[in-house]
Amino acid sequence: MLPDRPAGDPGTPDPAAAADAPAPTPPVGRRTVLAAGIPAVVGLLGMSALTSPRPADLGDPGGDRQLTRTLTPHLSGHRRVAVAHLDGSGGVRFAGFGADENTEFEIGSVSKTFTGALLAEAISRGEVTTRTTVAEVLGDGAASSEIADVTFAELAIHTSGLPRLAPGTVAGSFLASFLRKDPYAGRDADQVIADALACSPSGRGSFAYSNLGVALQGQLLARAAGTDFAPLLTQRILEPLGLGGTYAPITAENLRETATRGHGGSGLPQAPWTMNGSAPAGGIRSTAADLATYLAGTLDGSAPGAAAASEILVESSATEHHGMNWFHEDFGDGTWHTFHNGMTGGFAAFVGFTPATGRGIVILTDTARSVDALAVDILTGEVAL
Repeated sequence: MLPDRPAGDPGTPDPAAAADAPAPTPPVGRRTVLAAGIPAVVGLLGMSALTSPRPADLGDPGGDRQLTRTLTPHLSGHRRVAVAHLDGSGGVRFAGFGADENTEFEIGSVSKTFTGALLAEAISRGEVTTRTTVAEVLGDGAASSEIADVTFAELAIHTSGLPRLAPGTVAGSFLASFLRKDPYAGRDADQVIADALACSPSGRGSFAYSNLGVALQGQLLARAAGTDFAPLLTQRILEPLGLGGTYAPITAENLRETATRGHGGSGLPQAPWTMNGSAPAGGIRSTAADLATYLAGTLDGSAPGAAAASEILVESSATEHHGMNWFHEDFGDGTWHTFHNGMTGGFAAFVGFTPATGRGIVILTDTARSVDALAVDILTGEVAL
């Protein structure tokens, strides 16, 4: 997917796995983290360069007036935006621009946190541990692979040595992005697993953001549970939380009537990114209302798999820690914040909260322009809501 992590994409970076994976690489700086989370959508740059930009008009404001007044100056270049603000006292305020809390958006790499929740839930059920390896899930078919002994912890913290994309798919992904199509569409769960098993790890033990690694993580969890990723997500996370506006379509045929097309940075409309077998890394669609519920449950520990955000797998530096597909960082304000960002060909997203205060933020936009800087400033209080 596109950029995610304080710079988002269906591929945000997540170095974590203290006791369960090789020693972490040197700390990843905030700018690197924010940019690394963006999915691999290189082709979009090529298309943008060949197309005249189309001016974006921010949609009409709605919802909480104080929120819309404060946020409007920060949303130049965006069209439809939905925001949810957790105020720390159990209340949630919503605001939107051409959208409301029930409008559907692609959330890109924020999807990785749901895959992290599935890992934590599988651990609580005794199906796997953070030390469970690829070969232990797949059996003899993976025994000869160079990634046979890669663990769930390594996949969740991006230290497995797997590349961002499978080597044989880069050219096709570039072309699909250039044509404003879903660059992940052609490869199902079996193919994603085969792609990963065929890889030779590079730099294992060091942080390197990998959409392929998290896609493999999600597909392994589905195999361990004896089902597919989408029903596993629905049964274990979405239904228990009542997240009816959230789903993983997997293929374009499964998109709901509520699905809309987003816009690239140039303003051109983009095809939906459902991501097929790579959906665990960035193919989920959701709403501000659902993500506020998810965030609140993750924050107070009541949501299934909430331990994914609270259990630290690796402390890579004095200001950066990593959970199961969640990033923890002190952005310079002396406070720890937990977050993930995301981006696809036509959408961007950010979800984050501050454990010490209970405050949180969800920002969704149907334009592939990062909202990370704004979200981080909200978390740190530089932008007061």
